[in-house]
Amino acid sequence: MTQITIRRLDRSTVEKLKKRAAAAGRSMEEEIRNILSDAVEDDGLAQRLAWLKEMRELRQRIFGDKVLPDSTPIIRRMRAKRTRQIKKWALPQ
Repeated sequence: MTQITIRRLDRSTVEKLKKRAAAAGRSMEEEIRNILSDAVEDDGLAQRLAWLKEMRELRQRIFGDKVLPDSTPIIRRMRAKRTRQIKKWALPQ
């Protein structure tokens, strides 16, 4: 694993980190790892939410308020047809 040294932290920040870690039942190092991991994951979540918003806007521009039909039955029929065809190829009569 990689190590990071953080210099020039305020004494009050370090004390708050110690208290936060103690309240969570963790070491200060573990608490800091959790804080950093959460921050990175939150950034990833924000990016995914922004992408989702962009896709919704794109769909709205392309299709407007039109509700597209459910394609599940079509896909199931296609899958069944493909399965029958594979069985014919695999087990010639």
